Amino acid sequence: MKAMEYTDHLPSFTPEVVSLEQATLDRAGQALETTHAAMAQQIARLTAELEAARLARREEHAERGHLLTRLASLLDALPGGVVIVDSTGKITESNPQAERLLGEPLEGEDWSAVEARGYYPDETTLEIHGRRLSIEATHLGENGETVVLISDITRHHTLQDEASRKQRLVALGEMAARLAHQIRTPLSSTLLYLTLLESDLPKDQRQNICGDVRSHLQHMEALITSMLGFVKGQGNVTGQVGIEAVLQDAVQSCTADIEHRHATVIVDSCGPAPHLEGCHDDLVAAFSNLITNAIDASNSEPNITIKSRIRNNRLAVIQIADRGCGIPAQAIDRIFDPFFTTRAAGNGLGLAVVAGTVTQHGGTIRAVNRPGGGAEFTVLLPITPVSEAQAEVV
Repeated sequence: MKAMEYTDHLPSFTPEVVSLEQATLDRAGQALETTHAAMAQQIARLTAELEAARLARREEHAERGHLLTRLASLLDALPGGVVIVDSTGKITESNPQAERLLGEPLEGEDWSAVEARGYYPDETTLEIHGRRLSIEATHLGENGETVVLISDITRHHTLQDEASRKQRLVALGEMAARLAHQIRTPLSSTLLYLTLLESDLPKDQRQNICGDVRSHLQHMEALITSMLGFVKGQGNVTGQVGIEAVLQDAVQSCTADIEHRHATVIVDSCGPAPHLEGCHDDLVAAFSNLITNAIDASNSEPNITIKSRIRNNRLAVIQIADRGCGIPAQAIDRIFDPFFTTRAAGNGLGLAVVAGTVTQHGGTIRAVNRPGGGAEFTVLLPITPVSEAQAEVV
């Protein structure tokens, strides 16, 4: 029996195979080194970026802290008070000015309890500790907090009261001047009538004079009552006023001047139909002033013409014309200004009062010189509409 022969089958490596495997390993090592270097670079870059972000965040926190400190300093330095109220109505923060205006303590207190230290004369003004404070509340979004801004308006309120007081004094002075001017005409007529009563007159004439005196005194009483109503804020008593009745009473109130100057007054009326909403006595006083001015502007035996018309069924047009000296050209634009006068004895209130009365009744007034001499004043007043048959277009 033949002995078995064993053959060694282990692979044999040739130099070429060994060289190939070594090359592969070298390439793998190089690739690993390249990858490691890339990862190292990326880690270094990420580390740098992280450090930069950390520094930026630190600077941001520092800037935010600086900003918060600055805001806190600004809040402390504000001339007005600032109070933060949470959703439950409690004060969580306040600045020193708020504590000075509202009193301490504030933080932790109910805002309603702080408000109760004073009272509200109106919705946005709090009267507290002898001061007037403006209170403005603004809600801060969804967290339910409210910021309350507080301003000290004590000085402003004091100045406003002072200005209002001065305005009332000025109005009182103007009202007194107006009243004095308006009662002067009927007062002068009354004095003239009393002078006539001293002479030996027939009984009928004396009775007529007494009636006129009584009428003038009643007119003055009505004017004073009207002014007192204005002072009390009630305004003048208004109602339906007839233009024709106003003109008749105005002429009647000037009877003494008309007779004394031997004046002729012709009234061309459009009739009793035109009415307006206003004060009868004020309008009588206004037209009496215009008539008296027309008489004073005439040299001798004045001739005064008064015409009234209806225009477009909307306006009453009243024209008062004289044949006097007219109005100086340089003064015609200023004759309705208070205290402006071209007469040495005038006080410059008559025409200003007339213009004010006309304006209060929604009307206008203008003055022109007539071509033939003298002046003409035209007053336009809104009237209660009348039927087309009664309307006269001028």
